Amino acid sequence: MTLVALADVPTVDIDPSALSSAAESLRTHADAATDSAERISTTWNTLPASYEAPEAGELLARMTVVPRAADDFADTARRIAAIMAQLADQLALARAQETSLRAEVVSFRDAVRGFRASSDDTGLGSSDDTLGPGQFLRNQELISECLSLRTLRDTAIEEARGDLASIGQPDVVLSTTGVVGARPSSSAWAAEYDAVADGVGFAILEKLSAGTADDARALLAAHDDWRRLFAANPPDATAVNAWWTQLTASNPGALDALVLGASVIVGSLGGVPPTSRVTANAVNAKNRIPAIEAAIQRMQDMSRAHGGPDYLAWKDVIGQLERQRDYLLRAADGDVQLYLYEPESQSIIEMIGTLDENTTDVITYVPGTYTSVHSFYGDQVQQVGRWLNTNDSHVVTFVWKEGLFPGEDVANGGTDLSRILEANDEGAAMDKGRLIADFQHELLLSSPEATAARQEGMGHSWGLAGITSSEVAGAQYAQVHSLSGAGMPSEWASGPDTEYYHWAYTDALSIAQETGTVWGGHIPTRDRAFDSHVYGREGDFSLYLPTGTTAGAIVISPEPPPTLPLTTTPIDNHNLIASDDPDNQTTLFDILREIQK
Repeated sequence: MTLVALADVPTVDIDPSALSSAAESLRTHADAATDSAERISTTWNTLPASYEAPEAGELLARMTVVPRAADDFADTARRIAAIMAQLADQLALARAQETSLRAEVVSFRDAVRGFRASSDDTGLGSSDDTLGPGQFLRNQELISECLSLRTLRDTAIEEARGDLASIGQPDVVLSTTGVVGARPSSSAWAAEYDAVADGVGFAILEKLSAGTADDARALLAAHDDWRRLFAANPPDATAVNAWWTQLTASNPGALDALVLGASVIVGSLGGVPPTSRVTANAVNAKNRIPAIEAAIQRMQDMSRAHGGPDYLAWKDVIGQLERQRDYLLRAADGDVQLYLYEPESQSIIEMIGTLDENTTDVITYVPGTYTSVHSFYGDQVQQVGRWLNTNDSHVVTFVWKEGLFPGEDVANGGTDLSRILEANDEGAAMDKGRLIADFQHELLLSSPEATAARQEGMGHSWGLAGITSSEVAGAQYAQVHSLSGAGMPSEWASGPDTEYYHWAYTDALSIAQETGTVWGGHIPTRDRAFDSHVYGREGDFSLYLPTGTTAGAIVISPEPPPTLPLTTTPIDNHNLIASDDPDNQTTLFDILREIQK
């Protein structure tokens, strides 16, 4: 017989009072949204009296989206609040029952222990199944009450989940045909918002291109909100490219105002041709150099003032700043081509080679774990791309990094071991894959030269997970090259028209892959799609694994015992495959031969 215990009493972990307060706060915010929308509409309705322009009428008409969006938000918020309030009431009842039931269980168990103790004292004896008069039935009642409480709690939560799921999208959904950037299922006001955002974005671009580069700089200095708008919600890349192409044909001089005067916008704007983005980012790099030089001077002054045991730490920081400055000087001079440079978001894409009508291959190269912007400043992740372009000028490589990479330490550009598990996180890789696919889409629609060339994906270590995740997100490659690649997401399947290659040495990653814990065993060497090439190195050896035979037994078998490939230089070999080191030349020429065929 099972004696009821406190562990049998279901716990109501959600605080009903906090849930009720949150529901009330949500209702308050819903009311505030409605009030704010009314004030915004009232203010905008005065626009014709203070702003006369051809676009004023259309802009005013488009602002009708605000009260509609606010009403949608408020109605949804109130429905959610009602569901939360109802759940809070039900959980408050459940929590009260939990408190009462816990007290009853404690009292009952004390009574059982008392009866058993008295039985022992009188010499009758007792066991774990001994119960006094009426205690068997009471035990069953308490167990039943525990089950009923669990049902009450779980049913309340599941009903709330179901009610929340049923809310779905706003009720009013209109056709979004022709609305740039709108999803087919967009709500009416959301689609209109996207259209308004695009319209405002193009109005700003028109304004910035109307004068000189100095005029554009002055406008941006007075309207920092313009820069923030483009960073948060840029216009659709396809529409940007169409607008840019039209401007190039009708007023090519206006491009200088945009590229040189509004470089902070153009350098990150999808749809702008690569050459214009590189030019804009050369300006951005040049503009950033004085701040870095000032930081170097401050650090040098502080190191001289403090000195002592902290000298080496100061020296390391100063060295990082100097490498960053030297890299940006090269970008400002044109020796380095930055397709994207947003150090605040830890994003940088370097273009290696000249993208023109002679370009035969465009490689999207994604480096591996621990990659930071400092990896670019030190020329650590561009070596393969530079080697390929040096040996074949028709090959152009984009070395890609947007946002944080697994294991990256933003503070010092080194490694953050607490984040290393992100390298095995499929969801994180899929997020990066969507960004890589977006990059390819924007590049191809903005560059006829890139479109005419073959597309290849190349990933070192974790970078292969990014490349193959981008295939899931819609990117297409003629070839995919794994440089000691980590693995592929579960949704990935090899493309029917894509050739896959795996190039590696026995290294730390390949040893870990043998355990089956890396990417769930979904790795290049175990996938038939990949033509695998693992090169031998000095220091390689094999560890024979035990077969389970007993000591002293002699087993004769035609099959050799299983082995685990190992090496004395696991880290060096892992880095070697992504370098232009002389010891890696044979592999690099083999890769280039496959690209050129």
